[in-house]
Amino acid sequence: MEITIEFDAEKIVGKLTEFGRVQLPRAASIALNQTAYQIQQAYKEEAKSVFKEVSPYTLSGFKYDKSTPETLEARVFINPDPQKGNARSDYLAPHIDGGPAYRTRFQKGLSNTPDPSPLATGSSMLAPNRLMRPTQSPRGVRFTQRGHMSPGQYEQILSFLKDTDSTRTARTGRTTVKKAGFTYFYMNQAMVDERRNLKNRRPGIFLRQGGKYPLMRVMSEVPLKTYDPKFMFREVGEATANYFFPQFLSKQKFL
Repeated sequence: MEITIEFDAEKIVGKLTEFGRVQLPRAASIALNQTAYQIQQAYKEEAKSVFKEVSPYTLSGFKYDKSTPETLEARVFINPDPQKGNARSDYLAPHIDGGPAYRTRFQKGLSNTPDPSPLATGSSMLAPNRLMRPTQSPRGVRFTQRGHMSPGQYEQILSFLKDTDSTRTARTGRTTVKKAGFTYFYMNQAMVDERRNLKNRRPGIFLRQGGKYPLMRVMSEVPLKTYDPKFMFREVGEATANYFFPQFLSKQKFL
């Protein structure tokens, strides 16, 4: 996803002298870099406007590469590096082009983890068209200041569930529970149906620990959402470039 700026220098600044033509690459490069910065800022404002809440991690993903007089190309883009396991360019893509919600590293981890139940016949804990979403109850969920499940708890849950012995031990109350004081385990639909005391009848991930609440649901399975485009990446970039670039170029001195 990139923004291309095409321009006619003489149309913007008038007829150029021979010296002006020599100076044009440097002046255009400066104007391109100033414009790229404005596009970067416009994307941040657009993200704050269209999303209910947007994290600092997402906002820091709008980047630009500077132009030089030799290249005359400034590139504004969304960072594709998965620095925290989920690339910003990947999870923003469905909001730009539309389509299924991005499945995070945690969701993909569950899809690659076999359901340990003897009746699961080799299926995974999470189907490709499903997501596992944290409950809104404070019981068992460690929330960040932004009201999301903490990254550390996601990692902890996945670590427990990928350890087959820990997953099985969670039901028998043996070594893992005694050693750690708690354990996470997954219950598929058949297992949930067997427990009449559960109000939420969806498959999910549960936390077992001693004390007042021996069994707590921390996540529930939900359908994978499909999004319509709402983050106007191309439109905002082109509109910002068309507005600012002529201004910045015309302010350069051409002799």
